[in-house]
Amino acid sequence: MPAAQAPRQPERPAEAWLCREGSLDLLREIQRQAIPELTRVFGHSGLYLRPCPALPETLSGNMLAQVLSLHRAGGRLAGPLACEDAALPVASGSLSLAYALCVLETSPRPEALVGELARVLKPGGVALLLTLNPWGLARLRWSFRGLEPVDPAVLAQWLAGRGLEIERQRWLGPIWSPPRATDLQEARAGGLLAGLRAGHLVVARRREAGLTPLRAGKPAMALTPGMSAG
Repeated sequence: MPAAQAPRQPERPAEAWLCREGSLDLLREIQRQAIPELTRVFGHSGLYLRPCPALPETLSGNMLAQVLSLHRAGGRLAGPLACEDAALPVASGSLSLAYALCVLETSPRPEALVGELARVLKPGGVALLLTLNPWGLARLRWSFRGLEPVDPAVLAQWLAGRGLEIERQRWLGPIWSPPRATDLQEARAGGLLAGLRAGHLVVARRREAGLTPLRAGKPAMALTPGMSAG
């Protein structure tokens, strides 16, 4: 019997804007500046959520053995598996990394998605959440595109309420638009204009010890009831 297919849904205006070439350049620059944080995370398995299938499914800079990559599609998440934001098809406490790139802005249930990202992390696991800065100058480019930004202070509260400890937060990305030429030297995050940058990064870690030891060879990812292969 062929694998069940996720129902196709029309692309929403906010999702369409994130797939434009100019928007993709902005996202790539935000993501590039977050690579140093990504290279500090070690382990076996991770999850990568991206806002658009036009971005590569490979998570550049990651140090993990395997990463499940899903993308936004019609208000849901699609890829090798398909699911709603409030029901990620990943076993609880199984991942070393949960990496989300500008998917909260198009989520029908952003707080529930944050809760799911916290749920799938094992003790010591890290959440790297990159969002658009609601106070940055670049907001003038997307304010009327249907995107729903999340205040970094609210995001930090959601994470803390689900047992994650905030380790670092910082503004990143360009102030208005990404540079035309590749700049291998990361832009300084400090300064009076830092809060005007296009993006924001929060690094959070699950600290509590596991209740039971992890078994060797236990699969890191597992479908949960109601999930379908996409």
